Amino acid sequence: GDGTDRFGPLEVGADYLSYRRVTPEPFLSAVHGDRWVDVYVNEVGADAYLDNSEMPVGSIVVKTSWQDEAGAPSTVPGPLYIMERRPAGYAPEHGDWYFAIHWANPTTDQAGTLGGPLYWRGRSARVAYCYDCHDNYDRGLGGLVPSSVVPR
Repeated sequence: GDGTDRFGPLEVGADYLSYRRVTPEPFLSAVHGDRWVDVYVNEVGADAYLDNSEMPVGSIVVKTSWQDEAGAPSTVPGPLYIMERRPAGYAPEHGDWYFAIHWANPTTDQAGTLGGPLYWRGRSARVAYCYDCHDNYDRGLGGLVPSSVVPR
């Protein structure tokens, strides 16, 4: 194939711990597998994200996730969810957003279902999972849920 499903090191957002954390605490996200997520945004896009403004080209958003354990985040990490606003023409039907899901250590059950670690990205057919949801949000925000409505 074209390598968009081959597992490897994270290509976009690997430095997310240096980004601005825009959520004060993890929140439970049904659309991210009923996992607890935190949102990190690079300096290019952090102010726009927090102001609910259009995200500029170069913005990177990373959501970390943890499995749910009796209504609270566990210590078991889930996938990383990544978005990057790319220049016009990358994916005009999706607001020119690149999406990726990176999960180095899926749970035993998920590894069996998914075939091991996963890294779905770019134009992989598997990132349709991302488009299906994000395309329904405000296109000016690139399919991001405005920070004002993120459950806190």
